[in-house]
Amino acid sequence: MAQRKVQGGIIKQAEFIRSAGLEDLLGIGLFISTDINMADYDHVKSNFRSDFTSILLIQQGKMLGTLDRDVYELGPDNLLLIPPHTMKKSVAVDSTCIASALNFTFDFLVDIGISATKIELYDYFTSKYSPHWKLSPAEAQLMRSHFRQLDARMEELKNKQPFAKEKLQHTFLLFLYELATLSTIHTELKNPAVSRKESLVIRFTNLVQAHFRSQRNVQQYAEQLFVTAKYLTETVKEYTGKSAGEIIDDYVVLEAKLLLDNPKLSIAEITEMLHFSDQSFFGKYFKRHTGYSPKAFRAQSQ
Repeated sequence: MAQRKVQGGIIKQAEFIRSAGLEDLLGIGLFISTDINMADYDHVKSNFRSDFTSILLIQQGKMLGTLDRDVYELGPDNLLLIPPHTMKKSVAVDSTCIASALNFTFDFLVDIGISATKIELYDYFTSKYSPHWKLSPAEAQLMRSHFRQLDARMEELKNKQPFAKEKLQHTFLLFLYELATLSTIHTELKNPAVSRKESLVIRFTNLVQAHFRSQRNVQQYAEQLFVTAKYLTETVKEYTGKSAGEIIDDYVVLEAKLLLDNPKLSIAEITEMLHFSDQSFFGKYFKRHTGYSPKAFRAQSQ
């Protein structure tokens, strides 16, 4: 496989998968590879940033890599958490290095109803903690089992089996809770505090979660965080791959979809609950972001 010279650019998940010689048939923002030979991944030997989060579990052999210039030597039963905003590179890989890997985007979390801060994702995926966890053999075996279960759920979705999407969502959520449990054991403090930019993203996301129903203007959040709207948008984009406005819209649209799934609520009531000025404005907003009118979306989902 030819080495790619990405020179630190932002690599989209789909592009990354293609560059590895793989095919993402589902395109849902989640991609899983189990029992892969890491020596085949020479396309990551140049520094790059990505728009997705990665979790890498080494099963045998060793590899050497860097995250934001910090060097990590990974051996059997080692787990590495790789946030999208980090500069990363594979330095050296044993020919016998076998691993399981999982990539997911922010869009995938939103689509299945998991916010970016749920179960403290933004806590152990920041520079505050070391991303390198040395698991016990039993813990590593448990995580391998979760990788394989997720891989099986993806296959069910490809084959359009009944309730495949729902089973994948619940299996992924269980995977995250397992990670959260392990984080209480393995998250060693690397820095006493997250960087200013990371802290800003965390505080912004928390504010959006609390106020997106009534506040959809980036300037409102910027004022509460004592920064300019431009700086807030650029910082959020750097760390999540999406602008501040897009993050706000994601929460609003997800909430609107959840409310529309409730047949007891009229569209007028949902309009009021989400603090839109009128039903027409809500309808145009929802269609712009989903391609459906609220009425059409409700009919289709039912």
